[in-house]
Amino acid sequence: MDFQFQRTRCLQIPSMARLFRPSLVVLLEPTQWNRLREAVDHLIPGELGDIFVLSANVSQPSKFSAEHVAPGISQPEKPPFTPRPGVILLTDRAVSAEELGQLLHSGDSGRRKPVPVHIVSLGCDLPGDVALPEDTPPEAVGEVLRLLAKLARLRFMLGRRQHLVRRLKRAAFRDPLTGLLNRRAWPRVFRSVWQQAKRTHQQMVVALFDLDDFKSVNDILGHRRGDELLRNVGLAARQACRRSDYLFRWGGDEIALVCIIDPNVPAEPIVDRVREQLAIKIVDLDDKVLTASAGVTVISPHPLSTSGKPVAKIAEEMIQHADQALRRAKSMGGNTVCRFP
Repeated sequence: MDFQFQRTRCLQIPSMARLFRPSLVVLLEPTQWNRLREAVDHLIPGELGDIFVLSANVSQPSKFSAEHVAPGISQPEKPPFTPRPGVILLTDRAVSAEELGQLLHSGDSGRRKPVPVHIVSLGCDLPGDVALPEDTPPEAVGEVLRLLAKLARLRFMLGRRQHLVRRLKRAAFRDPLTGLLNRRAWPRVFRSVWQQAKRTHQQMVVALFDLDDFKSVNDILGHRRGDELLRNVGLAARQACRRSDYLFRWGGDEIALVCIIDPNVPAEPIVDRVREQLAIKIVDLDDKVLTASAGVTVISPHPLSTSGKPVAKIAEEMIQHADQALRRAKSMGGNTVCRFP
């Protein structure tokens, strides 16, 4: 079934406010619509955004055209029908799921996002939120539409809030410069990896990487160029690690790695391979290569090796041990990896 729409911009409602008002799609017999139109008109200024009235095309019964009843001027848009924050369908005829999906995505073939739909059926066998008798008074229909409009707005605002909360959580646990995790995420991630290593009987690896002589490079080239180098280092670190590994910007030019490995696999070659990928050639300094050093520590989550310590204490000790190994690598001239103890 094809649908054709013409959309009108309602001039009485500010554009930002209209984002929080659902669209109303009316699919009624003309006599039924004429009976209910006055009740719907009262909802336009404050409760509803766009209102579309569908009528059957006589020459092509499978096609529908739309008349916009909100006050304003005709202004066709593409896509012609973009419902937000949702749709209230007022109908007195059965509409299949396929027809309903086509209706809600008409003219919007490039985007197929699900749209919240509230269905009000008048005297027809159609599953929906509210089923009303065919002769329901207009005032009662108007009140039902008003309540559903409020429900649609609440759902929309709740979805926006949840989206913002997810973005805030991501921002809270991510370093804005490198895109790596930050130290706030360390306790939660460490506990998760620890439980995974314990469940799969594998070893847990914590490594610290530090760029050799980064401070002097930063002083010569400036902080802006230094930030660019750190972004490139963060990208190189992500490319060198597995999807199951976790990387943190630990502070300054230090990067921490948390991962699990098989007990029979040595950790040093894995960490050294990542360390080598962090080396960056600096064109501004006659192709000087900025190398990195690394310190690594390994532990098995077996109770005998942890002596029943809390996971938070183990996390603190492992990062301290990795830092001690890193200091030893730096004291050896850098550009190498050392293991604790």
